[in-house]
Amino acid sequence: MSPDPLNKDCFFPPKLAQHDANARGLAGGPQNGGMSHVQRIHLSVGQYYFRFCDSARFASDPTRAAAGPWWAEYEVFLKVKQAARRQGTIQRYANTAGSSRLAYAAKLYFAIPYEWGDCGSLVIARLDDRLDAFKGRGLPAYLGGADPRDGGAKYIPMQDPTIAQLYIPELHNHFAKAFTIIQKGATASFA
Repeated sequence: MSPDPLNKDCFFPPKLAQHDANARGLAGGPQNGGMSHVQRIHLSVGQYYFRFCDSARFASDPTRAAAGPWWAEYEVFLKVKQAARRQGTIQRYANTAGSSRLAYAAKLYFAIPYEWGDCGSLVIARLDDRLDAFKGRGLPAYLGGADPRDGGAKYIPMQDPTIAQLYIPELHNHFAKAFTIIQKGATASFA
C-alpha cells in the first residue's frame, strides 16, 4: 500500500484548480451538475465503494466505465437501494422509463440525466490502496436535449443532506492498483 494517496498530486497546484472545478460541475463553462459543500476526504482502505455506469458504455468497455470519477459510499448506496425498494413513485416511473428501480433511484438521488448515462450498470469495488476524493452534495444538472427520456427538465438531486457523492480525480490512472472489483452487472440484479 502506498504511504501517500495514489492521486495526491490532484489536490495541490497545478492540478487542484481543474479537479476542484470538475467536482463542482464547473468544467467547461457554467455550473452543470457537480457538488456543493465540497471537501477533500481520505477514502478508507478495505471499504466497498459503488459506481453507477451507463449500460451501453459498460457493455462496450467495463473497465473504462468502472474507472470513472463519480462514486458513492456504502451508506449512500444503501439509502438509494432502500428507496428503490420502498417508494412506489420510483417504481412506477422506472417502469415508464424502461429502467430498473435501482437505476432510476440513482438518477433521482444523484441528478444524472439520461443524456449523461442510464445508470443501468453497477460496479462494487473494494479499495485496496490509498486514494483521496472530493465529497459533497449534488447540484442540479441542466440538459442539452440529447435524450428524449429527460423531457427537457433539469435534474435536481433529492434534498437529503445525508446523500453525498464522491469525485475521485484521475481514478482512471490508478483504478487497477487502487480497486478490486467485487461485483458488477446490471442494476436490476442488485435490487
